[in-house]
Amino acid sequence: MSILIISFSTNLLGYSQTEQGALDATEAYFTAKMCDDYETLLNLTLPDLIEQAGGRESMKATLSKIHDNQRAKGIVLQGYKIKQDIEQAKTKLETHVLIPIVTISKVPGGTVTTEGHLIAVGSDENSKWHIVETSSLNEFNIHKVIANWDNTIVLPYKKAPVFKEDK
Repeated sequence: MSILIISFSTNLLGYSQTEQGALDATEAYFTAKMCDDYETLLNLTLPDLIEQAGGRESMKATLSKIHDNQRAKGIVLQGYKIKQDIEQAKTKLETHVLIPIVTISKVPGGTVTTEGHLIAVGSDENSKWHIVETSSLNEFNIHKVIANWDNTIVLPYKKAPVFKEDK
């Protein structure tokens, strides 16, 4: 885990201040996921989504159930990598940063590598960041999650996960 954090930190040199804030939030998000830190995950969740879920305690219970279900199936997030092709757009109230990621999960019989994207949403002049996973989002439903999304950034097509069998 330390090597992952060190390599992540060295990759951040050269990013703009806005991108740095988004990347810091992404790092905190994945660290929280890997450490079962539901409070940090809640702090990084858009307030509208928490409200839609029935409040903070309801959202925390949902996150716990998802985690427990994955663990029961033998799925464990092992690591992540942020790729370089970051896009950002500024709306009247928010900054949206599309962050390409690769995750590696241990599953029964092997590992699954998934390429995807997160959206970091900066508010209050980018002093607060929230993370949105895009796995179930497209141009038709993104406005239900990010109300101020202006379609300046096009959500990339989803790639199929790659399974690698243990030897």
